Amino acid sequence: MAFHYGDVVWADLDPSRGHEQMKRRPLVVVSNERYNRLCNLSMVVPITSRETGYPLHIDVGLVPGEEGKAPIRGFAEAEQLKALDLTARDAVLVGRIDEAGMARILGPVLGCLVTPAMTIIG
Repeated sequence: MAFHYGDVVWADLDPSRGHEQMKRRPLVVVSNERYNRLCNLSMVVPITSRETGYPLHIDVGLVPGEEGKAPIRGFAEAEQLKALDLTARDAVLVGRIDEAGMARILGPVLGCLVTPAMTIIG
């Protein structure tokens, strides 16, 4: 299955190491369709249900649970950006984040990737 920018999926992140998120959890796809198709990978940001006040955790509201499970209040963890083969990680599409929500997520994600002297032109 091809995943798209803004998709929310549940996927298995094990095995993990160190401070990486682990277990089965929701993720938001932040890469575009061309990248996803060409690489057979998707850039994703994990979503946590823990409110920590950390500035790189972006409130995304309610995230649908997997089949038969309750939704969670979610916070996208911009500092945990990763490229994953979602098919190999048994990803299941559960929803989408709208353009405004994606803009809130991408600002901190891009901020983690560029130097202070770089300018992002939209």
